[in-house]
Amino acid sequence: MCSVWLFGVYTNWFLEPDVRGHTYDFDLQQFGGRLKYLTFLNGVLHCMFFGLCTLVDLVNWNAASSHRRSHQKLLDTIFTTLVFPLGWFVPLIFWSLYLVDRELIFPSSMDVWFPGWLNHIMHTLPAVGSLAELILIQHHITTGIKSYVPILVAYTCYLSWMCYIAYTAGMWVYPVFEVLDFKLRSALMSFLLLPSLFLVYLCPKIHQLVWGSPEASRKRKGKRE
Repeated sequence: MCSVWLFGVYTNWFLEPDVRGHTYDFDLQQFGGRLKYLTFLNGVLHCMFFGLCTLVDLVNWNAASSHRRSHQKLLDTIFTTLVFPLGWFVPLIFWSLYLVDRELIFPSSMDVWFPGWLNHIMHTLPAVGSLAELILIQHHITTGIKSYVPILVAYTCYLSWMCYIAYTAGMWVYPVFEVLDFKLRSALMSFLLLPSLFLVYLCPKIHQLVWGSPEASRKRKGKRE
């Protein structure tokens, strides 16, 4: 999974259109280039997460169990509070807007230089990969109010970044915000927080459905020992 993400992020970073339109500098050069897009930031997050998982597995191959558990707990927290929620949030919002009017999120002019397979890596693989990770790998699930803190911080930081770009450049990162007035734009920004929080809530529910409750898991582990 890490190699697929690395290839997708690398290709996306260096891919450029043959014909540079009037928004080329803003889209791909100014204000961090692709780092202004949540899709790309989400791809970097997934690439780093699966890369760290691979690295931890290699480094801790013969390490003590307590050492492995400390690293695994950190990765589990990152996965359940950021990787899974953003892994589903990005595809959900992207494909919903795409079905309504693709010009609001992925203009048809991009089809000439942005291949379909890369589009699916960036906008479909996050959901498929994070769901497979949740189902196939047992995690230590972070619960309670603290589980919502990382996504709230990430949402606030990205929203501030996007608004700063709009204020400075006079252009919104996503076309959908260009066609809305201030009230509707503010309402949409507030509404988009809800699915993010719901996905944080949903993650442990799916995990429990597949792996059972933490108490049952500890009992099974105690019996094996």
